Amino acid sequence: MMKNKHTVESNIQWKIRSGTYSFWWDNWLGVGPLAHYTSNSNRFNNDSVSEFIEEGHWNIPKVLRVAPPSQVHHILSMQLQLQQGLPDQAVWKLNTSGLFSVSSTWNSIREKREKTKINNYTWHPKIPFKCSFLLRRAIRGKLPTNEKLLSFGIEPSDCHCCHSPGADTIEHTFNSGDFAKNVWRYFAISLGIRTDPLPLRNLIMRWWSAPHNNEAHKLILQSTPIFICWNLWKNRCDVKYGGKQSNIVRVKHLVILDNFKLLHTVFPYISWPLRWNKWVKLNTDGSALSNPGSIGAGGVIRNHLGEIILAYSAPLGTGTNNQAEVEAAIFGITWCIHMKYNQVILEVDSQLLVDWFKNSKSIPWNISSQMQQLHQLATQLDHFKCIHTFREANFVADVLSKHSHQIPNPQVFFNIQQLPKLAAAYLQQDLADTAPTASSPAGMAREPPVGLFRPSDQGHQRRLEHTTKTYHESPSNSPYNSMNS
Repeated sequence: MMKNKHTVESNIQWKIRSGTYSFWWDNWLGVGPLAHYTSNSNRFNNDSVSEFIEEGHWNIPKVLRVAPPSQVHHILSMQLQLQQGLPDQAVWKLNTSGLFSVSSTWNSIREKREKTKINNYTWHPKIPFKCSFLLRRAIRGKLPTNEKLLSFGIEPSDCHCCHSPGADTIEHTFNSGDFAKNVWRYFAISLGIRTDPLPLRNLIMRWWSAPHNNEAHKLILQSTPIFICWNLWKNRCDVKYGGKQSNIVRVKHLVILDNFKLLHTVFPYISWPLRWNKWVKLNTDGSALSNPGSIGAGGVIRNHLGEIILAYSAPLGTGTNNQAEVEAAIFGITWCIHMKYNQVILEVDSQLLVDWFKNSKSIPWNISSQMQQLHQLATQLDHFKCIHTFREANFVADVLSKHSHQIPNPQVFFNIQQLPKLAAAYLQQDLADTAPTASSPAGMAREPPVGLFRPSDQGHQRRLEHTTKTYHESPSNSPYNSMNS
């Protein structure tokens, strides 16, 4: 335990409530004890954090005089949300709940083995567990075929699948038998994969290493070997134990059917719904280049006809993807309030954000202050809804959030002509109720077709005559300024 003491302590951070813990020796800033950043004798004082706070704000002169110079900016930029009378809370940073757990501690100190491709591709959240588990057992020789039964003194039996029976082994049933080779060849030719004989493990790796053109093609290459093995095994068991005849047409049909169901589950057709009279809809999205890493926000506010009222793209500095999602929503709602829209539907593709908004008890500790700010903004509206949508119906906000990584300051757009071209193209698709399916987000044209854009209606144009510009810096009357003050 002493060996891992410093590693574990670095993952404990104190959350300010009353501010009674040590200013110097407790990790309340998230960078370790401040005493480690100075050799000043002040660090041996019993100063508490509350002694550096006056009327809910930092006592800037005292912080500048006492705190380590390298951490002054970090301290003053920290948001204070004091709750007098409540004890300060120790937060375990490795759990989103902030509560300590042995499993998260073990994961932080253990030496992890390198992941292998065959293990990564065996499992998929939308492929039935039983199919992946069967393939895993087949690759590892853990199925009750002749190789295993012989060790129990059971007489070997012939294969029940082929017209010219061979030994009932894993390799014969899944790969080298006439029946299995016919099935593999049928699907390999369709997908342009070589059909020369290989051991089962190598054959599957050939499929999983084949180049793919898009995400749907990649999924088919991953799932087809799993479904082939599953249905070959089902056919073998139906013949041996169910009294059925071996049927190659049935096996091929079931593999195709399994793939069809998988594609429709993973890549459903999704459109962006219109018509919600007297409301405006705010679609937001957050983007993180890594987690944690550079983050940005994007969003679009539209009326009940789907016409753009305002869109934005804002770099947010460094943080996590969850912080980006919440900040994107805060940015958009602040603009709605600023423009006097009091009936707002917030539509996000993060189910976590929706759950956090509806159930404050489950909010991760590191975004609790941002979620509190989001709740406060929502209470300023007459009516507010926070709902989940699929990413495929949120492409405009998604493009704008990614655009934030290419700009130094927030940008605000007031009509479709000002939008980045890809965002404008997706906006037009939403208006036409022809949102792309999940199977083809990458297939969207990089350059919108000529004549794609059309001017807004005259009333909408008159309403925006005085605001038809892009803000490359946050304007003086922008709610973004008041939000950060």
